[in-house]
Amino acid sequence: MKILLCCPMLDGESGHYIHNSLIQLNNKVAFFDWRAIAEKKGVEFMNNQLIDITSRLTPDLILIVKGLGITPETIKQIKKNIETKVVGWIFDVTLGGTMVKDAPPYVSFIKELDKFYTIDDDAVDELKDLGVNADWLPEGCFEEAHEEQIINSIQARQFGSDVVFLGSVGSIHPNREKILKRIYDEGFKLKIYGEVYYKEGTEPGWVKECHTGYSASNEKHSIACQSSKIVLGIDGWPERKKSWSARIYRTLCCGAFYLTTETRGIAESDLCKGIGTYENVEDLIEKLSYWLTEDDKREEVAKKGQKLVLEKYQFKHALKRLIDESGASSMEEYLV
Repeated sequence: MKILLCCPMLDGESGHYIHNSLIQLNNKVAFFDWRAIAEKKGVEFMNNQLIDITSRLTPDLILIVKGLGITPETIKQIKKNIETKVVGWIFDVTLGGTMVKDAPPYVSFIKELDKFYTIDDDAVDELKDLGVNADWLPEGCFEEAHEEQIINSIQARQFGSDVVFLGSVGSIHPNREKILKRIYDEGFKLKIYGEVYYKEGTEPGWVKECHTGYSASNEKHSIACQSSKIVLGIDGWPERKKSWSARIYRTLCCGAFYLTTETRGIAESDLCKGIGTYENVEDLIEKLSYWLTEDDKREEVAKKGQKLVLEKYQFKHALKRLIDESGASSMEEYLV
């Protein structure tokens, strides 16, 4: 099948994972970085380019990841020009803090898609009520980027910690700072990898002490996770059903132990067999003390989680379902 992937690519993460997973599924894939084009040339130019490239490539399926700035008129024109299926997928619960259902321009755009997937299960019915053909579809890991690494003693000392958190601080999730500071105040050895969004001169001293100074992705993400006893998850919207972070798949893929928020729906998910969860900060402090002393149990749970994501929660698994449900078919099937 010929697929046009419309997705940000410059960070070398999700776009890269999806692109390569689609190829693993024996598809021919071209990509269109809507974000990079819009930032450099403007939104109108980006929309015109998307219409033009779809007419020239005539893909069997167009997969749009998030797609901010793509207009409903663009989707209508694409469908007028060629016979294709257009599917959307978003990995965020909000658009800059605004719930997807409360963003009228974006809702108008996704209403024109043949199907729209979200990692927020509560958003499915909300969007269906607005006329969107919505469904829940989780992310996954990309084994080649998140696989278990062979770590030497120098790396173990450099990256290792009792507790490690991989994510931004000083952002739209103030609860992260409260939880991380409590861990620091309780005396646990803590390391933080990720972007720092504090205004200059306002970064707390404890953040400066715990922050490594950079983010960790792909192989470095795996090394940081494997070198630490506990990888901490702090989901931004625990009240939203099944909206857990993609870090769950990436962490489990490399065989590390993940202790995360008891986000709604996680207790009923098979993922719960391969992780630890906590209800609130007080419960977290107790769970940290417990899991740090249970080396064998931590490893046993982590191995279960690793086996589970490799068998069921890779991007290629999600994308196979997406393609199967899209109704798209390759013209090559009819030429054989």
